[in-house]
Amino acid sequence: GDAGARFATLRATLTPSLARVLHSAGRRLASRPSFARRHPPRALTARANSTPTEGPSAGGGGSGTLERGNNDDRPSPQLSAPMPAAKEREEIRAAVYDRKAEEGIRVVTKRAPKLGRGDVLVRVRACGVNPVDAKFVVADKLPESWRGAARLLVDGRVAGFDLSGVVERAYPGSGFEVGEEVFGAVPPMRGSFADLVAVPSSQLATKPPSLTHAEAAALVLPGLTVVQALRQHGFAPGARVLVIGASGGVGHLAVQVASARGAGLVVGVCSGRNVEFVKSLGADNVLDYEALEPPDDDETGVRPDPLVERLREVLSAHGGRPFDLVLDTVSSHDARDRAHAYKSRIRSDRALLDHGPNAADEHNYVTIGGRTGGWIVAGVKRVTGVNLFKRGKELFWINFNRCAPDLKTLRALAEGEGSNGGGVRAVKPAIERTVSLTDEGVREAFRMLHGRRVRGKLAIEL
Repeated sequence: GDAGARFATLRATLTPSLARVLHSAGRRLASRPSFARRHPPRALTARANSTPTEGPSAGGGGSGTLERGNNDDRPSPQLSAPMPAAKEREEIRAAVYDRKAEEGIRVVTKRAPKLGRGDVLVRVRACGVNPVDAKFVVADKLPESWRGAARLLVDGRVAGFDLSGVVERAYPGSGFEVGEEVFGAVPPMRGSFADLVAVPSSQLATKPPSLTHAEAAALVLPGLTVVQALRQHGFAPGARVLVIGASGGVGHLAVQVASARGAGLVVGVCSGRNVEFVKSLGADNVLDYEALEPPDDDETGVRPDPLVERLREVLSAHGGRPFDLVLDTVSSHDARDRAHAYKSRIRSDRALLDHGPNAADEHNYVTIGGRTGGWIVAGVKRVTGVNLFKRGKELFWINFNRCAPDLKTLRALAEGEGSNGGGVRAVKPAIERTVSLTDEGVREAFRMLHGRRVRGKLAIEL
């Protein structure tokens, strides 16, 4: 009763955050009989912004003073000026996983996130949409029979990793200012498909000025994948890189980044309809995989593989030296991807990939998808740094933790810094389509990703 009234009065003058704590504590204490016996009620009234009056009863009163009943001879304690009341957390839109909804996703209204220690609250302007989002974050890492469990794991969670937007609030010492344009990634399960998102400051960087918010958001996950994979696997200027799936989200950025950082030869593999697109990104040669599939009637396996033969021709035309690195963005545990058998076909010919002791990296056939066992080994490397993959191959797993330096690298590449000076334009994501943050918008993006024919990237604009 009376204890609650005391804290209600103090709430008008103390800082909102402290007032909430005190108010809650007061209500709990006031409900205890022992507290009421020990602290009999005393009148307590506020005289904020009052005018002092003459006489001893004034108690030195004035703006922001408190006056105790029956104690007019005591001076009132001086408190700080009243603070504005704490704002209610804003209602925002967010796309959450819902295993019962169409495409497993729906847009709901929920409270804005709280600002945690070291976080930056970002007003989102755009989000990148990735295949991992449409696969319920972990479904591509588990056996098909476990996918129902994967959906249960993420049910109700906000979808998405990538975002670009404007700083709304920042934790002191975060290094970011209100109003600053930023781009970055949220940790798994936190989700970026929302109006407001709390992002760790260590996973955020100033947005590239030359990119739109949609382009900046679309750059994050695939760009980080490329920058981290190239660094971990010994890429250096002059290296020869083969990109399989060169027109997709990761692939089309891999072509650009490798070229901008001075690769000696960049070769892409994609569908026939995307050959000219990949050439425009800076690839030296582009092969149409649809025209180079092994013949169906070759049961003995003795006929030359058209793709292998064509790759040998390309290398021969450029001096004969093998590729230093293969970045395979197609191979995964999906049967449709495994049917291409790129890894076994390319690694079967030692003239295509450097296997020697002087190779830049001994795990130089890199995939970004695979079976559950491969993800476990990739997780061990990600956590401990110990590489247990067999020589010659590796499944790469992106690391968002403290990725700000890599985001700054991407920003520099987007601004044309660190180019090889050969006329290659700055790195820029190609966006096939943008959608809105609505049920139909997000579901359409997921449908397109499931269709596996997206050129470049998809983005959500808010």
